[in-house]
Amino acid sequence: MTGAARAIWLPLAVAALASAAAGGCFRLSDPVYATQDIRAHEPSEAGRSLIFGTIVVDEFGAGDLDTITLAKVGPGTERGHRSTNRINLFRVFSRRAMKDGHFVIEVEPGIYELESFSTSGWGQPRTWTSKDEARRGTRVIVTRPGIYDIGTLRVAFGAVGFLERSYNFERITAPNPERQAVLARAIADTRWARVPMAPMTPGAPAPTAQAPPAP
Repeated sequence: MTGAARAIWLPLAVAALASAAAGGCFRLSDPVYATQDIRAHEPSEAGRSLIFGTIVVDEFGAGDLDTITLAKVGPGTERGHRSTNRINLFRVFSRRAMKDGHFVIEVEPGIYELESFSTSGWGQPRTWTSKDEARRGTRVIVTRPGIYDIGTLRVAFGAVGFLERSYNFERITAPNPERQAVLARAIADTRWARVPMAPMTPGAPAPTAQAPPAP
């Protein structure tokens, strides 16, 4: 490559990286990333568990799931957060943790609730924050190492108030062969494939709760 060619190529490369860093912008790697299935990383250490779940927003143009954050609310006074996303700059070089509303997150023992998630569709990205009642309905208690399938969390329009519209937040735990196939592919050829499925221990039954989106 000549000096003149390098002088032209370098600014273009920097501009491409800067453009990719901006949220929602097209990346040159996007076509490759779009073909990748969810693939769980190997367990980072002994005693860890894998949470598998699905989020479906019943709203036209809601778009894809971008990020998800779980709040660790126990045991005792222990607090923290565990999250994953699909918007990293160099995501094509890493295993994909979410696709088509499905996600996997590695966690240590504890009590977890869905705190928030974000989507991006035809409009601006939106962050959906769960109210206390909805959070309790998504609670999962991780005790011994295992794979915890928390089911499908479905968000749909609820009542329309004076200042805001509420959303019904429903957790569906009925078996779904399509979801099980997604999980099987995600853990194939990893040590997770030898980890047993953990029986679910719901922290609080709440089949329907309110979860309005945050601005």
